[in-house]
Amino acid sequence: MNIHCLFQRCVVIAFLLSAVVSGSSSFELFCMGYGILTTIAGSGAEDNDDANLWIPAYEGGAAVSAQLSGPHMAMADGAGNVFIADKDAHAIRKVDPAGVITTVAGTNVAGNGGEGRATELPLDHPNGVWVNKQGTFYILDLNNNKIRRVDTEGNMTTVIHDPDGISLGRGLWVSAQEDTIWYASGTHIHQWTAAGGNSVFAEGFSALGNIVQDRDGFLVATDRSANRVYRMDRNGAKNVIAGNGSADEGVEGMAAVETPLHGVRGVWFLEDNSYFLATHEGSNIWYVDVAGIAHRFLAGREGDEYHSGDNEPFGTPGDKVSEVRAVTVDYGGNVLVTENDRGFVRKIVKTTSVEQWRRHGGANASSVRLSNLPCGITVVRLVSARLGAISVNIHDEKGRSMNMAPVCRIVDGCTEISWRNTDLPSGCYVFNILERGVRLSGGRFIVVR
Repeated sequence: MNIHCLFQRCVVIAFLLSAVVSGSSSFELFCMGYGILTTIAGSGAEDNDDANLWIPAYEGGAAVSAQLSGPHMAMADGAGNVFIADKDAHAIRKVDPAGVITTVAGTNVAGNGGEGRATELPLDHPNGVWVNKQGTFYILDLNNNKIRRVDTEGNMTTVIHDPDGISLGRGLWVSAQEDTIWYASGTHIHQWTAAGGNSVFAEGFSALGNIVQDRDGFLVATDRSANRVYRMDRNGAKNVIAGNGSADEGVEGMAAVETPLHGVRGVWFLEDNSYFLATHEGSNIWYVDVAGIAHRFLAGREGDEYHSGDNEPFGTPGDKVSEVRAVTVDYGGNVLVTENDRGFVRKIVKTTSVEQWRRHGGANASSVRLSNLPCGITVVRLVSARLGAISVNIHDEKGRSMNMAPVCRIVDGCTEISWRNTDLPSGCYVFNILERGVRLSGGRFIVVR
């Protein structure tokens, strides 16, 4: 695997030269592909109460220092910019890869703007946002009953004005060609096409959440009040794919259609058509594998105080999130979670698992060997670090120290640290690299037997 981290003078590149692969569950391997949980936007409002909390001082500052106002959706473009529907502040925010937050649509005051520069035209409770790889984005402008489009130059136009109104609209999805738009309105999903205009695509829902296309192009919708997730055929007929309709606590490892999903709102599909689900009242992120089995991926609990786990591996014990509005995945594979009445956007960083190296090779595929031999070696290379001052500690994810004997040497002007994993049981392990007792960096490695 290839990890790039910049801490002080240190760049870390960690890769598995060999690993022991057999026997672990597919969900365990899947989780091994994800690492640290962080907050990327939102400082946490003391008492949101549907208030507009935006102040001019936040503009152009650190996103984690800005109070968000009931954010309902976060989605990224191909450059790593994350767009946030900051509903109660009547604007769309952008958080760039450096963590700087700016307004890209709306004036922070409710109103019904026309067409022109997006930051000069008011919105009214934008409740959904969809972004393509190039950075063009669409807005579900709820109280104006409009779907807006903002191009990469920052110009906003109105694509749809629904004369019947958009009721409780949250879901918004646009086809890759931008010739079809679906949006949620109360108990209906509407479909707009450039050729055919606007019509009802599917109906009979209770209270729609988010909508998305799966990897086969079928529309999928969450129904928060029904506690179910539906996939629709090309004609809008719907079938339940997750949720048993109950508001009970979900149980790990059950078929998705038998799993309680209390207040399910978020949904996002991965390349193999497995998918994430986010529950509001249930306050969990679920992963549904290709066999249709539901697994609890990120734990939480309803209540504003349940926001924790920043800068820790996402799977450590504890309630990390609350009242999740949406879950998406960016182009780098990182998971984005919009959660909590106090307004946070979280990120779970994608790492490289053994299985991914086997399937895709990777940037350093020529130097990576994977076999079933019990001779796993982890190598970490440090740039501009002095050999005599470096030490390493290694522990499992429960904090138990491992009795290892890392070897340090100079290779091509860099400090290289390696250790054998022969005697370690299957699992994820954390290593910390220190210079004179001060942590420079660290990461995770995987042993799978």
